Amino acid sequence: MSRDWSKYNGELVKRGEILIDSMSFGLKAKSERNRNTGRPPVYSDHLILMLLFIKFALKLPYRQTQGLAKKLFQNSGLKIPDFRTLHYRFKTMEINIKDFPDPEDLPDDFVIVLDSTGIKVTNRGEWLRKKHGKRARKGWIKLHVAFDLKRKKVVEIEVTDERVHDSQKAKKLVEGAKREAKDKGKKVSKVVADSGYDTHEFFRYLHDEGICAGVLVRKGAKVRGNPLRDEVVRAIRRGKRRWKERIEYGKRWLVENFFSVFKRWFGEYVVSLKFENMKKELVFKVGIMNMLMMAGVV
Repeated sequence: MSRDWSKYNGELVKRGEILIDSMSFGLKAKSERNRNTGRPPVYSDHLILMLLFIKFALKLPYRQTQGLAKKLFQNSGLKIPDFRTLHYRFKTMEINIKDFPDPEDLPDDFVIVLDSTGIKVTNRGEWLRKKHGKRARKGWIKLHVAFDLKRKKVVEIEVTDERVHDSQKAKKLVEGAKREAKDKGKKVSKVVADSGYDTHEFFRYLHDEGICAGVLVRKGAKVRGNPLRDEVVRAIRRGKRRWKERIEYGKRWLVENFFSVFKRWFGEYVVSLKFENMKKELVFKVGIMNMLMMAGVV
């Protein structure tokens, strides 16, 4: 089957338009929201955010980002920070996935999928060093997400090292999604997740919050006096396929597709050295990918 090159070229053009629109408008709100009293910085938060947006969207090192910005704004009279200043501001700033533009309203049926993926650490981050000896091992970090099934975007993220089990971040991800819903007058109606999230504690939490559990229990699971989990165990015993269809478990492929597109776009690694910066890097990348996915151009 041949590719529709006209459509494909149009999508590539649209990607650039979306990135520029988002740089110009979406991130401005954050700089205004976080402005403190006292002497203003030489370079505004908005300018720094815009340059970091360019850096991560185009996968540029700091020096090339400085060069591109100088050329882009050479006739505007705008003073551009050097790469050291840009890196310093990145290290000291606060950024959240909710700081990225989100023009769409939440659906009434707000269903989230929980999942995680591994991200390679290609450099010798200080947080990966062994306690004894000088050698540093290569490792992974894990990107945990709460994914909005209807809007096809990530609404909450957590970043950990590879030793943290998925279930340990489940409640925190749902809490983040709940805050997103509350801000827009909605509620999380259902959580879908694989058996990696099957813990009695998480099922009790969902029960207490009145959230429908679309969490697959482990093979051979038994009724153990946990009402919501026992309900899922019995439903799966009656027919696993029927339960999956009713719960829309098969739509988990949407978050898996998000991860696949994310890694094709940004690669399977982070370039930051320190763990806190790795987390910020992933926030930027997920925010950019959200906008592209929601626009249907990736």
